[in-house]
Amino acid sequence: MFRQLLPVFLLTHLLNFLLKISLFALKQFKVDIQPPVDLQPSGYKVLSPLEDPLPLVEKVVEKKDYRKILAEAEAQGKPISHVRRIKPLCVDVDNCPVCGAPPDYLYSFGKDPDGFQKLQCKVCKHQWAPGKPAPKKSRPTYRCPFCGSALIQDKTRKNFTVFKCRNDNCPKWLNHRKRYRFRAFDVDFDELSSSSPNAAPVNLAKSHFSPFLIAQTVNLYVGLGLSLRQTVSALQHIWQVQLSHQTIQNWVVSLASKLAPLVKSINLPLSGLVVIDETYIKVKGKWHYLFTACDGLRGFIISQHLSPHRDALAALTILKEVIDRYNNREFILVTDKAPIYDVAVHFASVFFGANIRHRPVLGISPPPGGDSHTYRPYKNRLERLFGSYKAHYKRHKSFSSFEGAIAHALLYQLYYNHLKPHEASDGKVLAPLKDKHGHQVDNWAKLIQWFVELN
Repeated sequence: MFRQLLPVFLLTHLLNFLLKISLFALKQFKVDIQPPVDLQPSGYKVLSPLEDPLPLVEKVVEKKDYRKILAEAEAQGKPISHVRRIKPLCVDVDNCPVCGAPPDYLYSFGKDPDGFQKLQCKVCKHQWAPGKPAPKKSRPTYRCPFCGSALIQDKTRKNFTVFKCRNDNCPKWLNHRKRYRFRAFDVDFDELSSSSPNAAPVNLAKSHFSPFLIAQTVNLYVGLGLSLRQTVSALQHIWQVQLSHQTIQNWVVSLASKLAPLVKSINLPLSGLVVIDETYIKVKGKWHYLFTACDGLRGFIISQHLSPHRDALAALTILKEVIDRYNNREFILVTDKAPIYDVAVHFASVFFGANIRHRPVLGISPPPGGDSHTYRPYKNRLERLFGSYKAHYKRHKSFSSFEGAIAHALLYQLYYNHLKPHEASDGKVLAPLKDKHGHQVDNWAKLIQWFVELN
């Protein structure tokens, strides 16, 4: 409506005039906004300190000898006599379960809240209800290492439970005004392993097609990043071979399932600097998280783990693979500020005895100085790796199965480490392999043969 009241040329001059006034005002009135020093731009949740010692686990009641206790009391001039009974014991017991005192030193001590008769030993002062069934404890009793009080269950999270000390006289609470907390994982650490295809859909050794064609198919699907149907079309045009996309999928999953146990036996030139991060991929239309650990200096992939959840358990799984690679040697770990990595490093140090120097980085362009500025370039290298993988993955849009996604990630790891030339390495392979004749393995056919000879 404003345009209808003024001619077009007048409107143009008016807008130019307003723009000049705005630029002049910006030059004259500068406002410097300085954030407070303690501002934390990270959107991640800040966890409670993880440097506290482990809790004390309540042990089984220590056995005692009532004869020694009676002798010590006699030596001190305070002998312990038998119980003078008015009524006989209403519970049939042989002796005290702690010190072994006979029934002459046991007397009734009322009833517990459940109505069971309690007894007390006059020698060791132990109390118990003989007729009460022993409770089935799903976990041990944790006690605060600062005050010895039993920890109560505070929060229940996926894969772990948070216990907290509620003693107001605890030294940690009195000195620092912070409660002692302990995160107890409910997983078996020995069974943690990165994701891999469980079974081979077909037997490649009995395939009607030649190993050369299978190797070329994997090269088209993984090396060139074609989709399954694009690979079918390429095979038909190049070698006049008619296949279905499901056949190629079976080949890929079967090959990955056979190579997965052997990949860990490859001797990688580890530099002592590891970067771990995760990226998003779709499986059956749902987002999954591909955790990747790579060498910060040389750039090759150390291990990968596909998880439907971005949690501490997934971070601990990929970290355990790195620890196994380093055989418990010390290394520097670079991650972002996600709290799942703090929890994973803490528990890896406690339960695996790993010597890890954790260096979390924050921001894309951190200010000079500090760990974020020093180790951010290594984190960016992993981000560039994710960019290369997404270039191969984008034609898939979404993997049709979890097994297919794992197989593609594993085969891409082999391609990226041992077959692909990299400009950052002057056109060389990051981790070259040599066959038994000393020649470099430079294609999929030779790589598969190399694994066959390794096995």
